[in-house]
Amino acid sequence: MNETQMVKHILIEIGLRYPSSVRAWRQNTGALPDSTGRLIRFGLVGAGDISGIMAPIGRRLEIEVKTPKGYATVKQKAFGAMINRMGGLWFVARSFEDVVEKIDEAVSKEVDGSWT
Repeated sequence: MNETQMVKHILIEIGLRYPSSVRAWRQNTGALPDSTGRLIRFGLVGAGDISGIMAPIGRRLEIEVKTPKGYATVKQKAFGAMINRMGGLWFVARSFEDVVEKIDEAVSKEVDGSWT
C-alpha cells in the first residue's frame, strides 16, 4: 500500500472507530502554478498528512503517514514538536494500528488529566 492509499484507509477507519470523538481530514501541502505560471503555495510546510480534532476538549490531531521505509523530514519533525509542545498530538503512523494506539493512549491520559 502506498502513502496515498494509507491516508485514505486511515481516514475511513478513524471515522468508523471514533465516529463521535475524532474528526479528521486530509491536509494537502505543496505548490502548483496558476494560470499565469506563478507558483502558488498551499498548506503549512511540515504539516501532517492528516489533521483533525479530538473530543472532548478539542485537542488538535496531526498524523504524518509513512510507508514502512518512509521517514519524517526535519521540517515535519519540527512541526510535530511544535504541535506536541502546544498540547496537540502529532505522531508518525505506518498503519491504522499505530493510530489506534496513539489516539487511545491520548484519550486515556485526557480522562485521568495526565496529558498536559
